[in-house]
Amino acid sequence: MSDFTEISQQDLEAALTKPKTLLLDVREVWEFADFNIGGINIPPHEITERLGELSNYDTIIVACSNGTRSSIVARLLTKKLPNKEILHLEEGIF
Repeated sequence: MSDFTEISQQDLEAALTKPKTLLLDVREVWEFADFNIGGINIPPHEITERLGELSNYDTIIVACSNGTRSSIVARLLTKKLPNKEILHLEEGIF
């Protein structure tokens, strides 16, 4: 059982309208540079050391290409940032 909420691509636009919401793309830097749908890019191996960059947001939507890496990061964020609402883009950005 996870402590984050799965959302679909159809739900993404509505979720992004909430105040203090961040789209967090956890793909590698070169993947993000090649194609992205906005937000900020923090690869999985940098998440722990860059948690401070997420402190000003109430809701964090975690995304990757197909949902695998972002699911792992979403689970980590629920533990590291228990006061934040963590949403996971279940099918990724493609």
